[in-house]
Amino acid sequence: MDLEPAAPPAGPLYRGFTVNRFFLWMLVLLLLAGCSPAARSEKSFDEIRTLVAGKTEAEVTKLLGNPDHREKLPISVERWTWWNYTYLGGKDWAPEVRGKIVHLEITFAGPLVAPAEGDEPSRWRVSEPYGVGFSLPGALESSSPLNKTPTAVSKGI
Repeated sequence: MDLEPAAPPAGPLYRGFTVNRFFLWMLVLLLLAGCSPAARSEKSFDEIRTLVAGKTEAEVTKLLGNPDHREKLPISVERWTWWNYTYLGGKDWAPEVRGKIVHLEITFAGPLVAPAEGDEPSRWRVSEPYGVGFSLPGALESSSPLNKTPTAVSKGI
């Protein structure tokens, strides 16, 4: 009986098997690192803006789910943010931002006079005309009309 170990199979994949496996894993990791995450919604920013126009907080929550962040602002205003929620789609966006994933920001305005039993959020609605905006991940400024140039605001961008 011969107890010598068998020779490894011949072929390019078996020569330096450890080295080939290392390079294969490095290739997989590089490909994964190059992939950006997808937006959480299949709807574009423009589609969502149309969908939520004039809706109450309860209706928006039903359509989009709970926001990732809520911020109370002065004068009966609240801003909700969904991180990496949608994307800028369509030919009306500049090529350098078209397809980019953005944080969705919706501002709700409460009634000017709160009812006697308290300020019911179900009565709050998406503020018009600039209640739906976005911010680019990593950017310091949002697309709020307060951060736009007068020209951009007049064009409704």
